[in-house]
Amino acid sequence: MELSRHAAVRKQQRGFQADDIELITIFGTRVRRDGNVVEYQMTQKRKKHLLQALDRVKDKAVLLSDDETTVVTLYNLDKRRRKGK
Repeated sequence: MELSRHAAVRKQQRGFQADDIELITIFGTRVRRDGNVVEYQMTQKRKKHLLQALDRVKDKAVLLSDDETTVVTLYNLDKRRRKGK
């Protein structure tokens, strides 16, 4: 994603790290704003929901086809299959 000059300055001034923008746009709540723009918000409520979801999917896996268009199966990871615990 390309940053405007203004956004690059604000990113530095406001302490955003490189991954922060991606996290907010992927997991944040999308809100349409006037002026043909879209805002993504990471609210406390959204954060809580995401943390609960992350806890729920801990030690689970999804197996996809090679082209990643079909879910082949879903399973719980056992200790042998876990990477990076």
